[in-house]
Amino acid sequence: MEIIEKIKKDHGIKDLKKEFNEEKLVLGIRETLKLTKKNKIERIYLSTTAPKYIVNREEFKKVEINRLDIDAVGLGKLLGKNFPVSVAGVLK
Repeated sequence: MEIIEKIKKDHGIKDLKKEFNEEKLVLGIRETLKLTKKNKIERIYLSTTAPKYIVNREEFKKVEINRLDIDAVGLGKLLGKNFPVSVAGVLK
């Protein structure tokens, strides 16, 4: 239950765009997980369609998790990509 409490239901789209413009974002589950294991991610943004198992990963328990009110297709478009983005990690 503590993991669920740690997730912030957030409208952090403004912060996300700022971090994207500063080139601090890593896109995708695999890349974010790989860099989280190396302790290089400080925060994770999840779309509404991100897989539920992500929040239960041991590697993600040490980082802040923010849920966005936007699906993966919308998140990809917001970031100027032509593909869906379920997970975005912010580099330290």
